[in-house]
Amino acid sequence: MFRSIIGAENGRQIVVMDSMSQVETGDRGRILVAASNGGQESGRLAVDIRCALAVFNDAGVGKDDAGIAGVVAMGAAGIPGAAVSHDSAEISNGMDMWHHGVLSYVNAPAHEAGLRVGDTVHSGVREFAQRIAPARHEERT
Repeated sequence: MFRSIIGAENGRQIVVMDSMSQVETGDRGRILVAASNGGQESGRLAVDIRCALAVFNDAGVGKDDAGIAGVVAMGAAGIPGAAVSHDSAEISNGMDMWHHGVLSYVNAPAHEAGLRVGDTVHSGVREFAQRIAPARHEERT
């Protein structure tokens, strides 16, 4: 499975991974683009790690909004989160999501930070990082 720090914007590292199961404790304060579905478990991991932003695949949203339930839960915890349309990027392919994903859902904290449905992952994430600088305790040496 693919996982890589693909760059940084405004002092905040961007990590792209094929699965949220690849999240690491060092991802605190990072932007995560994880090609997992945006269900409860993905959201729980994002909240536990306290990432700056996590972007998942909406997996077609599904019954009872299960494909974005974790993104909703992230919002309740104050963590910006978003999901891309399953029609725009492959599930389990982080780089496809990075290059081709189009946001289909953003939670309230992500919306407040300027992310919008219809943004591409690539441009939306970079613009988010420009607007939201890391807190001093998050900065890496």
